[in-house]
This record gives sequence, structure tokens and C-alpha cells, in this order.
Amino acid sequence: MTIRISKGYLLALAALMLVTGEIHEQVHINVGYFLCGGYGERNFNAWALAKDCALPEWKFLATAVGPVFSYLMMWTGAFLLLRSSSKDRRAPGFSLIFAPLPFARIFTAVMGGGDEKVVFLKIFENRLSVQSGKIAAAFFVAAVCLPPVLIAWSKLKNRFAWLYIAGFCVLPMVVLGFYVLTFLNSLLAAGFLSSAAILGTPTLVLVHFLLAAAVLFFARHRLSEIEGRNFG
Repeated sequence: MTIRISKGYLLALAALMLVTGEIHEQVHINVGYFLCGGYGERNFNAWALAKDCALPEWKFLATAVGPVFSYLMMWTGAFLLLRSSSKDRRAPGFSLIFAPLPFARIFTAVMGGGDEKVVFLKIFENRLSVQSGKIAAAFFVAAVCLPPVLIAWSKLKNRFAWLYIAGFCVLPMVVLGFYVLTFLNSLLAAGFLSSAAILGTPTLVLVHFLLAAAVLFFARHRLSEIEGRNFG
């Protein structure tokens, strides 16, 4: 598989990453809703259970389902990349591996944070120290997230393929990190469209998600253009 990156592809990939990120958060908060009967506060990347939650001890379930969704995305992409003979499926499969930001999950876990750490410390709270739980979570996340990335690397025939993989891993984490964590969250913190209209989600988050979904819908064919001769 030889790839070439176009501006249209980057636009579609960015939209896919933003849509994937918000679905990840919706999975979290809606499981939290079923546990608590209501929504807690949230922004673009952080959430909480409802303050009067009847089952706060089960929060780890709401925490766990977000990563599970992301893992399914990565491994679906890896499966398409390995098994599909169609470029129209294989090329989007490549993008699905990186859309949930696998390196960001690994990096966060290695730094001692992330959803997986919370889940490990809850499940093994009587058997693991906090530090041991962080280490175990980091190994687990690497074991799940790294293979799809290595599969993508193994399929590339580009010269300096490792540079492409490094770019797909690191650049989205940095660019989207600043865009989402710094810019968009600062707008919310300032009160811009911050009221929660539906699904316990601020209006700004919903509007942003719908715009990203629209871009992805109209630019979806660009995800196949990373492999082949049709570049825009």
C-alpha cells in the first residue's frame, strides 16, 4: 500500500477524528446517564456523573466503555487493512486505525492518566497499589493500541514509512489537542453556547459535532484517495 496525502484527505481525516472523539464522549456520558438517571457536567474531553447519582461506585463502567469503543474502531480499521482486497475499504481502514488517536491513548497511559488507569485501579483496588495500577494500565493500553499501528506500518510501501506513521500518531494529538483542549474548551469555560440542550451536552459541542459530521459526510470519499492516483 503506497499512500499520498492530499489536502482533501487531511480534511476528511480531521473530521473523522473529531466525530470519533465526540462519539467516544457520548458513549461515556450515556452509560453514566443509565447508571445515574441524569447527566453530569462535561466539556469537549472531560465528563462527570450526575451529582445525585445513585450508583457512583459503578462509574468505572461508564469510564470503560469509551476506550472499548476506541479499541473497536482501531481494530476494525486493522481488519479492513489486513483482509479487504478493495481499495475503497482498505484505505478508510487505514484512517480508522488513527482516528481514535491510539498514540494519545498510549502516551496518556504512560504518563499515568487516562480512562484505563481509572478502570484498573477500581477493579484491582485491593490488589494493586496506585503506581502498580498505572503501570498495568500502561502495558494494557500499549498491548491493545500498538498492534493496529504496527499493522498499518507493515502495509506501507512508502519510502521512510515510519515517518508517515509517526506523523499520523503525533501530529493529530498535538494539533487537535490544542484545538479541542485549549481553544474549544476555553470557549465553553467562557460561557459561549455552554448550556446543555440535549444529551447533557453543551450546545457548542453539539454544533461542532454536527459540523464535523457534515464535513465527514461530504468529504468521505477523500478517505479512499490516500491510496491510488485520484488526489485533489
